Amino acid sequence: MSSAQTSPAATQPAPKPPAGATAAAKSAAAKKPAPKPIDRTATVEDVVAAYRLLLGRAPESDAVVAGHLAAAPDIGALRDRIMGSAEFQRVAYGPVATPTIRRAAGYDPVPMEIEVSAKDAERMLAQVRRVWTALGQEKPYFSVLGEKRFSPGLVEANLEAFGKTGRDEIDVLKRRLTALEIDPADHPDAVEYGCGVGRVTVPLSGLFRKVTGFDISEPHLELAQQAARIAGRRNIALAPVKDIRALDVPQHDFFYSRMVLHRNPPPLQAQILRRCLGRMRVGGIAVFQLLTHLEGYRYDTAAWLTAKPVEEPEVHVLRQDIVFGILKELGFQPLHVARDHSLPGFDRISTQFIARRVRLD
Repeated sequence: MSSAQTSPAATQPAPKPPAGATAAAKSAAAKKPAPKPIDRTATVEDVVAAYRLLLGRAPESDAVVAGHLAAAPDIGALRDRIMGSAEFQRVAYGPVATPTIRRAAGYDPVPMEIEVSAKDAERMLAQVRRVWTALGQEKPYFSVLGEKRFSPGLVEANLEAFGKTGRDEIDVLKRRLTALEIDPADHPDAVEYGCGVGRVTVPLSGLFRKVTGFDISEPHLELAQQAARIAGRRNIALAPVKDIRALDVPQHDFFYSRMVLHRNPPPLQAQILRRCLGRMRVGGIAVFQLLTHLEGYRYDTAAWLTAKPVEEPEVHVLRQDIVFGILKELGFQPLHVARDHSLPGFDRISTQFIARRVRLD
């Protein structure tokens, strides 16, 4: 047969489905029973599979398998148990952890100058203010929490979620204070450094008689004032940071700062802590977070002052021994010091400090 010829079979139209066949198929699909819910009961096979997939090996013994099933009879609980183990942390994260973090010996302290002249401190503060004022004008909510949903054009639909992050943070704070047998009612006057748009300030004001919030960016403060007004909180006072050494910090019983201090060069961080904590009454409680280590971080005041000013927020470190020195200098007793997850990353250590003032300096 030539290529020009056509087979009779090829010219015949495809058979049409019987009338009503499509409707019958749809009806049958509609009557199809819903899938049965998954049995979440953990089995021996589940334990073995979890070991193979998550740990890359077989369980040590039948007794170990039985122990997991007794402690985690549900597959969700079993997953959390295996993934929460120290072995899984090593297997999953060890290959991507930096050599410095993996070294058991730790790291060498970074040379760090914290005493500077008033003129140099003023120049540092002006640079930080310039960057954060611009952020307050352009993307205030995103600058506080760098999530896409809080960027300009999207944040309006997510303001409730933004506010919830502040309430959740205060819930965590309350649990930590309770664990340390600290009652906010015994510490009526609070100070927050770096209050931003009031994300934490507003829920914080529900714990204390008065909250005074400081921020270096006036556009942020305007939004914080608006948030306080909408929430009907009359016990919030807000003030701009003009000069740290002359900062009009009221006497207070509680200090709070999170995700703020590391945005300042080390000398400014030290000045902020000294000024704010120095105005605390005996018996007062300080809760603050900062970066105590960042791999590869180096700081030199002269180099920083001569470098070209940046347009984005900086990330700085204040060594842990310097923080302890400031606490000792001002008469504070550390109550709780632990790594937190405010600034996640294998190359950094973000630390929260909780301390009580036991004497005046």
